[in-house]
Amino acid sequence: MLMPLVIAVALGIAPVNQDGLIRADSADYAARVGHYSQIVDRRGTAHVRGRDGRGQAYDLVIDRQGYVEASIGERVVTFRIQDPA
Repeated sequence: MLMPLVIAVALGIAPVNQDGLIRADSADYAARVGHYSQIVDRRGTAHVRGRDGRGQAYDLVIDRQGYVEASIGERVVTFRIQDPA
């Protein structure tokens, strides 16, 4: 999984087309999302914390099935990720 890309989608930096696909090679998302930390708990759930380019804190929780819940300031964004077939 490309964590910077997942973070970029949650922050609204990476455009998602109508089919739900993202062009991962279209920008350097790692530089745009900045520094973040990630831990994975016993259940395989990833917990990601960081600050966006404006200094606003964000938290992402990503379960093993690819469901993402992101809290960015007072906003909550949910979506699902999966590897392309």
